[in-house]
Amino acid sequence: MKKDKIACNCRNITYGKIEAAVRSGAKSFEEVQTITGCSKSCGKCQEFIRCLVRELLEEQNQVE
Repeated sequence: MKKDKIACNCRNITYGKIEAAVRSGAKSFEEVQTITGCSKSCGKCQEFIRCLVRELLEEQNQVE
């Protein structure tokens, strides 16, 4: 995953910031949204970021 790629254009939130939020303990899209501010403007990225968070959480659970 390219960590510098933009996931939320309105807020300029990168994949790396989403991943960092999950690694720091966020367990849901809503928690990632609170930490990063993603998907709080137009919301067009919400479905994508929900999927990204789900994948990151699944990946993290496989490692643990």
